[in-house]
Amino acid sequence: MGKHEKKPSTKVERPKKEFSKKIAVIAIVMWVSVNIYGMVMMAITLDLSPLMYIVGSVDAVAAIVYTTYSIKAKAENMIKLKKIYGYDAESVVDAVLREREYYDD
Repeated sequence: MGKHEKKPSTKVERPKKEFSKKIAVIAIVMWVSVNIYGMVMMAITLDLSPLMYIVGSVDAVAAIVYTTYSIKAKAENMIKLKKIYGYDAESVVDAVLREREYYDD
């Protein structure tokens, strides 16, 4: 090999993580760390009043992130299913629900 020749790369390239996954991981880590910190501090101080603030703030943020991530994942899955099967998955669900209306009579 000459001086200026590049060595073959042995590094395995991983796909980039989506921004929404990074946000979800950050929210989960934040939720776990704040809850553990709150539990430790409540055990040390023998005061349960911080529990009200932890449940109200951190759990609400984690719930919002989880909900929005789930909605995004559902939309991505619908797109994948449409590419695979060639039809919209929501229209299939609507057709099934319409059929049920006929059977309910």
